[in-house]
Amino acid sequence: MTVGAWICLLSPLAGALLITLAGTRISRRTAGYLSTGSVAVAFGGAITSFIGLLGKNGEERDHVSTAWTWLSGGSYRSGFEILVDPLSVMMMLIVSGVGFLIVAYSIGYMDGDKEERRYFAYMALFVFSMLLLVQGGNFLLLLAGWGMVGLSSYLLIGFWHERPSAIAGAKKAFVMNAIGDATMALAFFLIILYTGTLSFDHVFNIVQNGDSGISNSTPINLIALGLLGGAVAKSAQLPLQTWLPDAMEGPTPVSALIHAATMVTAGVYLIVRTHVIFEAAPKVEELAAGLGAGTLLLAGLIALVQTDIKRVIAYSTMSQIGYMFLGVGLGAYANGMFHLMTHAFFKALLFMAAGLVIHALHGEQDIRRMGGLRTLMPRTYLAFLVGGLALVGIFPFSGFFSKDSILAAAMDHGWYGYVLWVAGLAGAFLTGIYTARLFFLVFWGEPSAFVQEHFHKPKRDVVGISLAAPVAALAVLAAIAGWIQFAPLWHPIETWLQTVAEPLVSPAGWQEAVSSVLAVVLGAAGIGVAWLLYGARTRRVPRLAFAQRTLEHKFWFDELYDALFYRPSIRIARGLGRFVENPLIFGSGRELGQETRALGGLLGRAQTGLLRTYALAIASSVAVLALVFVVVR
Repeated sequence: MTVGAWICLLSPLAGALLITLAGTRISRRTAGYLSTGSVAVAFGGAITSFIGLLGKNGEERDHVSTAWTWLSGGSYRSGFEILVDPLSVMMMLIVSGVGFLIVAYSIGYMDGDKEERRYFAYMALFVFSMLLLVQGGNFLLLLAGWGMVGLSSYLLIGFWHERPSAIAGAKKAFVMNAIGDATMALAFFLIILYTGTLSFDHVFNIVQNGDSGISNSTPINLIALGLLGGAVAKSAQLPLQTWLPDAMEGPTPVSALIHAATMVTAGVYLIVRTHVIFEAAPKVEELAAGLGAGTLLLAGLIALVQTDIKRVIAYSTMSQIGYMFLGVGLGAYANGMFHLMTHAFFKALLFMAAGLVIHALHGEQDIRRMGGLRTLMPRTYLAFLVGGLALVGIFPFSGFFSKDSILAAAMDHGWYGYVLWVAGLAGAFLTGIYTARLFFLVFWGEPSAFVQEHFHKPKRDVVGISLAAPVAALAVLAAIAGWIQFAPLWHPIETWLQTVAEPLVSPAGWQEAVSSVLAVVLGAAGIGVAWLLYGARTRRVPRLAFAQRTLEHKFWFDELYDALFYRPSIRIARGLGRFVENPLIFGSGRELGQETRALGGLLGRAQTGLLRTYALAIASSVAVLALVFVVVR
């Protein structure tokens, strides 16, 4: 188990290093094969760990393997160690498995790009960073992986650095995530203050036993809030969600990797991993569920008016992560992780199918210029259909099984749960509308003039196979993976995760049935509304000026943050430059800058380069110190 886990962790890092060190001595295609192969080896290591855990029970499913002691000071020790347990293994399988398909797809998608080597090195680094996050055996390694995921996303979102929009999107993602990183770091400082350790087991035992005062309401709530801040930022939930749409400026496979296998899933993982802390701060845990419910509605509404094919899918990710937050925030940990798994399949599928469309239209992403691609790209059409039905949650596709189980869990959480349940059902209706709208505008109708002029069919060569094969594999997974768990008839994922995070809710069979029926009906109703407006075009799309502007401006969050933070910072910087920096440092006369240079010149004269001069100075200083100590004594 531990050998497989170490192989899983280190092979993508080895791939990134090999590509970097080889440089131009290897071809761009070889760099792609190295990156893909390294992630494939990681998936093999994850499978090995999974098989090893299958034969274990109870505490035997929790293994910590330490490579070396990383930090040591006084009684504090922190090792470079990995944790092999059901939760980490599940994430290892998702990250490396879906990551392998995405990186393999990249071989075809990035073919011909001059910076392929750099791209594939970044992709392997990204996978390693996420694996470090989920395999880290203590809070310190989790934070290291957390920061490296942010760095990797910055590098890949801004990969085409000649585009100002790509650089702006990368910086925005980095800054927004840095806010969450700061709250997490503060939470870790509090954990050290109250427990003296960053070991998962020790911290969780102290919290559960109520030792060291950490279980008092103020400390535990502050720690939980700090962790929630990190989760909210990384998973693009309210109020730190504004970076995710701009992250679409990177290559399409990057978008797929961020949304399906890495980055945005990290917040869900963090809450499940630290559920002991959140359960000790129940109001914060419920806040997480409420933020998820608010985000899934907000993102669903904004998606209704988006015109960029990738941004529609991006807002659907924000909405689906909201469902996961809703689930894990109510204590339905297995349900949230189950939806994380199925979402990885159908979201990667949707992004990669969208990438095929973009590829065929020479980079065009505006859905208003598309249409009629059903006849021109029949396989892509079917793949997108499977992904869309899974996203909406239509039986028997995977999203039906995972999303509806979260709604059922909400019904088992009292009146607050019912409020979130209603929000989740409303989100299902919105999901049906924006998903079907995207589908009809891109694939239905007659080919537009733009499509007729610019469409080119991909060749059936190595490039074409590398594009088509991963999409086909994901289409199969998106269609059938939901059958792994069909509550309440069979629930292996809940059983698998029970030793790590025991659920706080247990919905009855009638709650499962009611939630499923209503979610499917509302999702289908949303598809019907989209059909009338965008498929059959028998109804005019309603346009309310204020509502339209509000949705197009994404509820004005960017403008609000600009007014509250960016503009005041600019004014302060300009004021300090005008009234402090310029007069004191750059002004005329003997100001601070000139005085500093003059002092430096005087000190420079003492640097003679003569050893005897330095020896005399040292001896004189020692004599003065000795005299002082004698007099004082």
